Amino acid sequence: MHKKIYIAILVVIFFVAIVVSQLLFSKGNVFEQQRLILQIENQQRQIDSLNVIIEERKMQIERLQNDSLYKEEILRTRYGMSRKGEKVFQMVK
Repeated sequence: MHKKIYIAILVVIFFVAIVVSQLLFSKGNVFEQQRLILQIENQQRQIDSLNVIIEERKMQIERLQNDSLYKEEILRTRYGMSRKGEKVFQMVK
């Protein structure tokens, strides 16, 4: 009777050892899963950041297509353009 109990305990220990080794050392182990979870979170943050930039650019495109005052401001400030007959002065720091 004691021999059967020892054999049963050894079998259970053997199977637990196999399960633990699979969790720790197999291809999809716990450490690999944790690394992938962190990588996915980083990629999601990057996606969110890029989506914000995309939305800002869409708004800028919309303004450039429909807002003539905005276009004029861009042309004057970024490109130094002026209307015919205007004098442009540049401030030097």
